[in-house]
Amino acid sequence: MSVADAVKWNGRYQTEGTKWQKSQPRQLLLDYADQLPQTGLALDAAAGVGIHGLFLAERGWQVIALDISEVGLRLAREAAVAKGLRMETAVFDLSAHPWLPANTFDLILNFRFLERDTFPLYRKALKPGGWLLFETFVRPAREVADPDYFLRPGELRAAFSDFKIIHSAQIETRGSRSGHMKCVEQFVGQKA
Repeated sequence: MSVADAVKWNGRYQTEGTKWQKSQPRQLLLDYADQLPQTGLALDAAAGVGIHGLFLAERGWQVIALDISEVGLRLAREAAVAKGLRMETAVFDLSAHPWLPANTFDLILNFRFLERDTFPLYRKALKPGGWLLFETFVRPAREVADPDYFLRPGELRAAFSDFKIIHSAQIETRGSRSGHMKCVEQFVGQKA
């Protein structure tokens, strides 16, 4: 990520943010929400407009939302205030500053963001027994401009093989902007 990425995402949230706020949380989070602890401290990494963090805050979680976009986080804070919820936000580039406090989070969410340097950070930042919900795009068969933005098949399962694996799968999902089918890898696990 870079300054250019921050500009790009700020621009997208400036023009499309209210549309994004109407989105539902990812199905993966909805599917496992009732299996998660009832409360705790959650990190919503690359939170965007805070859809997932707000969902957790409504369920009683303390949430810290990080994102490179100050516009996205402003929209998240405004939504939290409007709903009478508390959610801490911080403009933070996990790509440029790969650091999180150790043994802090009961849950880390990572949706549609890939920075491989976060894999050891997430492992370190989760408390023992903490949950990781991760979903992002798998490299398509066709050539792409920047393959580093895509997972290799099975990469999450391999990266977190020391976790108690609750769910690991590749699924096809419809792209919200393009409407085309895209492959994503999902991972749900608990730190040993």
